This record gives sequence, structure tokens and C-alpha cells, in this order.
Amino acid sequence: MEKFSTWRDPSTGLAPFVYPLPPLSTIQLPRIAWIPLVPLALFRTALIVVLGLLFVIFEGSGLVVSLFSVKFHSILQYYCTAIFSRITLYLLGFTQLPSDRPFTHRTSSQKLISTTVRPGDLVVCNWSSYVDILYLAYLYNPIFIIPVLKHGAPSQGSEVLVRGFESKGVLGLIFRTGHPPSHNPATKIKSLAQFLQESKRLRRPLIIFPEGTTSNNRALLRCPKLNEISVGKHDGKVKVFCLAIKHETPTPFKNSITVPIPTSPMNLMHMVQANLVPILVPFLISPRSILVRFPRTDFIELDSSTQLVNSFELAFDLISQAAKLKLTSQISCADKTGFLNYLKSRKS
Repeated sequence: MEKFSTWRDPSTGLAPFVYPLPPLSTIQLPRIAWIPLVPLALFRTALIVVLGLLFVIFEGSGLVVSLFSVKFHSILQYYCTAIFSRITLYLLGFTQLPSDRPFTHRTSSQKLISTTVRPGDLVVCNWSSYVDILYLAYLYNPIFIIPVLKHGAPSQGSEVLVRGFESKGVLGLIFRTGHPPSHNPATKIKSLAQFLQESKRLRRPLIIFPEGTTSNNRALLRCPKLNEISVGKHDGKVKVFCLAIKHETPTPFKNSITVPIPTSPMNLMHMVQANLVPILVPFLISPRSILVRFPRTDFIELDSSTQLVNSFELAFDLISQAAKLKLTSQISCADKTGFLNYLKSRKS
């Protein structure tokens, strides 16, 4: 791993962009052992592609419905997104999902107490796989946004500034998984306050991935900095929910579902590799699982744009404590471009 020492965070000793591998002490299967599973993996990936095409068609027809009724369009889109996301997760091996929704607690008498995420609320979450997108889409049918950085390549460890935010649909964000955030001045952006208003208007909660790119789920990337321009002017209180999604450690029989490095085309090659894990006994044994963590206090309430400027750091401190994930002090999304360029130079 010394070849990746440039992208190893000095404070944690972790290299968050390196693809996680099984422990060396475990049994290593020969590649020929996976050959019988390849046709099944290709078939399941083809089904996911077909589902994606159907989802695009439904989304297109939903835009027509939105011209007549925003409320009905929101309901229709919620169910279409939930069905697409759940079937896709099943095909990827997630035959079972966490039984309790996020922000649900059990009292001493085993009574469930749940806090509902509503339109106008902000969910701050870590990002390490397209599975995170599918799971959150299945739960909330949210508006997904990611930061757009100010133009220019900052040096490692220097402060990274957010110019604004861009919105991506479920499929668009899946295709962007693993890629660095945009620096393009031509990218259409809005402030955080504008997206919060849009969240209320469209009756969908707002989910943000502050890291701007994916990690290998071993640490939280250093968040880029917000300012008054990228936050915008917001009146009223905002509930900020903090959520962490953790994935299993890879084994010789099951590769990591995280995507710190994108694959072409559109991360489909990674899905083929993920689908090499067979679904043996549906609903009884789930080949893959995810773990959801959140603070005991479900949300923090902010009542001014000034407080929103510091919301990323505050939220990630809480996520770090709840999920036991270390925060990198120097490695951020701005370093992903250099890392990917280094990988390309080694292959050429």
C-alpha cells in the first residue's frame, strides 16, 4: 500500500480511496472458482439495467402528471422509486434490510419510538456506494444533492470551498458514484437554502452527501467548507438528521460493495462483481447486509443561515461518534481527482 501513501491520511493512517480487500490471513479462492457464477451475475445485472430503463420511462410519464398535480406526482414517484430501489437491492443480494427504519429507538419496555423525516428536513449522510443511494431512495424518495467545489485544484490538506450544490436523480447519482465532485463553472447550481425551499414545494426530504465523493467506508472524508453564498438566505428552523451507513468487511466469498473507485460503463462492472454473490435462500439468509447508525438525538435544529454554515462539521462529528468512523484531517473529495489520475497513469 506504500504506492498510495500520498492519499493516506496522516491523522488516522487510513487510505479512504483504496478498494478494501479481504484479510490476507483468510483462504483465497482461485479465480476459476467464480466462473460458474458469472452467467448468473450477468443475468442479474441485465435485469437491473432493464429496471433502470423502466424507471426512466416512469419518471418521464411522471413529469407530465406533475403539470396537473404536484401532490399526486409526489405519491406516484414515491412508489415507483421505492419499488425500483427495493427490487434492485434484492438483485444485488440485499434480500433483507434493517427491520427498523432510521431514527427509530426502542425504549426499555421494547416500545418503538420513531422520528419521521419530512419535506423541508435535511438528512446528512456518508457516501461509499450506490447501495446507499438505493436504500435512501427506497425509504424517502428524496431530493439528492452533492456539493460543487470552487474552481481550482487546492493542495492536499488545504481548505476546500463549496460554490453551491447540484441535484441528481437516483440513476444520475448512481452513475456519479466514485467520481470526484464537479469543478465546472458551467454546472447549474443552487444554494442550500434554495434546495430546502424546493424540498418543501416538491414534498420530498433533502439528502446531502457532504463528502462529495465516495470513500471505502473505513473513514469519513474531510468535509468541504460552506459559506454564506453556498448556504444562501434561509428563514425558519431546519431539522438536520445525521445518518451513517456502514457496509460489511469483504471476505474471500464476498467482495466489498463499496465503490471508492468508479468503473466503466456507469459502474455496471462493479455490479457484475457484486452479483457474483449467489442468493441462496431468499428471505432466510441475506448474502449482504447494511448497518445503519445515527445519534441518540435524532436531529439537531438550526434556526439561521449562520448555523447552517457550520452544519457539515457538526453533523459529521455526531456521525463519527455514532458509527465509530474516524474523520480524516487532510484527505477530502478534492484529492479524488489526483488519485484517479494516478491510477490511470499506472495502467497506461
